Amino acid sequence: MTAAAVPALRKEWPSFRTLVGIGAVLLGTFTSILNARLTDIGLADIRGALGLSLDEASWITTAYVVAEVAAIPAAVWLRGILSPTRGVILGAALFSVFSLAAPFSPDLSILLSLQALRGLSAGVLIPMAYAVIMRHLPQHQRLYGLSFYALVSATTPSLSVSLEAFILEHLSWEFLFWLNIVPGALTVFAASYGLAHDPVKYMRFRKFDGFGLLALSLGLAALVAALDQGNRLDWLQSGLIVGFLLAGALLIGAFFLHALLHPNPVVSPRLLWRRNIGLGLMMMFASRIAVMSSAFIVPQYLIRIQGYRALESSDLFLATAIPQLLLAPVVVWLCYRVDPHNLLALGGMLMGGGLLLSANITGLWASEEFLLPLLLQSVGGPLVAIPTMVLITEDITLQEIPWIASLVHIVRTVGSAIGLALVTTTVRVQEQVYSNLIGQHVESGDADVAARIETLAQTVLPRAANPQEAVGQATALLARTVQREAYVLSYADAFLLIGAIMLLATALSLALRKTLLPGRFL
Repeated sequence: MTAAAVPALRKEWPSFRTLVGIGAVLLGTFTSILNARLTDIGLADIRGALGLSLDEASWITTAYVVAEVAAIPAAVWLRGILSPTRGVILGAALFSVFSLAAPFSPDLSILLSLQALRGLSAGVLIPMAYAVIMRHLPQHQRLYGLSFYALVSATTPSLSVSLEAFILEHLSWEFLFWLNIVPGALTVFAASYGLAHDPVKYMRFRKFDGFGLLALSLGLAALVAALDQGNRLDWLQSGLIVGFLLAGALLIGAFFLHALLHPNPVVSPRLLWRRNIGLGLMMMFASRIAVMSSAFIVPQYLIRIQGYRALESSDLFLATAIPQLLLAPVVVWLCYRVDPHNLLALGGMLMGGGLLLSANITGLWASEEFLLPLLLQSVGGPLVAIPTMVLITEDITLQEIPWIASLVHIVRTVGSAIGLALVTTTVRVQEQVYSNLIGQHVESGDADVAARIETLAQTVLPRAANPQEAVGQATALLARTVQREAYVLSYADAFLLIGAIMLLATALSLALRKTLLPGRFL
């Protein structure tokens, strides 16, 4: 594109109706992604309301994310037949209906079924957003649309903590589901009003890649189910997890072989061999792990170690989400003037640095100590997410837009699952290791230990029935102190591990090929 052509492009502006439609799609995407992990904090309330055990309740989130990732290949196929607009309307409408019904579930089986249906609806809706932006925005504005699309995915883990804590504090657990109805309905009506209704392409039913669709859908579902339940069931010690992992590996492997030979696969894995797409998705994958890890560890630390309520810990994430919203248009502006992969490297270093700062955590940290590390990550987030979308999109053709939208959503969903699996397993295992190591220095009969127990016993004696009970309470307090310090050390290890992964991915991203903006699409 010549320089003279740029001013002409800048005179093109989308209509008000188009902006309403695109805003609706982004709203629906935000709501759907938010729900993928929305019940993590609220599971205690849902368990109490339905009388569920901890193991039973753990499948509520799993049902959603498994169904969501399983629907992604079908979304690509439906987009080619129904058009992105109809896909958005269908996904948002079904999501709203199933969200309305979920709190009325009489038992766990019905709730899990509705969660799966909600996940399927979200899996249809979310990949459509990328196609809608590329279809409806003029060339010089697509990057702004894609920046908000990327930002929606980057900020939802943090915002979900704040939103869920507010709902549980001021409303009730049912509103974790019911609050989706309003944005879902708005998405349906606004998309109907503002987006183009392309004709249904019935002839494309003949090009149905049934084997590829089923193999990829079931393979991803098995993999995500194993990741989501692996830590709870102790990974390879569980036959169920081993079965899920084997099924996922075989089905995804079969899909890859099939897709390489098929003339028109549901998703083409050949895209991954292109340098910018493969490395860009790798960076997106690493940043997703980092974002999910912080969104999990920080609230867990503040609640478990410092005794915060969920709403108190949520204020920190709400504050750090604001810089991302303010930076998004600035980063877009920079992407037209600075090499995007330099911006990407800067963002990766900021995110990795924030995680490594958090690895200095001690038992004295409160929310204020996390502010700087989380601000570094929030500044780095747009610098990673937006240039990544530039570098990926610069490397595709118009016909490959549905494939790249599908791959982006797969990486986001699987990256979230891997991030949570990695950090929860690291914390669990390292807590056991550190509890054992610290416990070796807290031996019964040791003079220092006896003195500590005696001091604690004197403290609790006024509230105890007799001296013997006071000693028992003091011993329990000492045991909790050991476990508390073990958790702090395990959180530090988790931050260190995720930070190292982020910095390694950033180093590899330096191999990304430079692009010529604005390029074919942007």
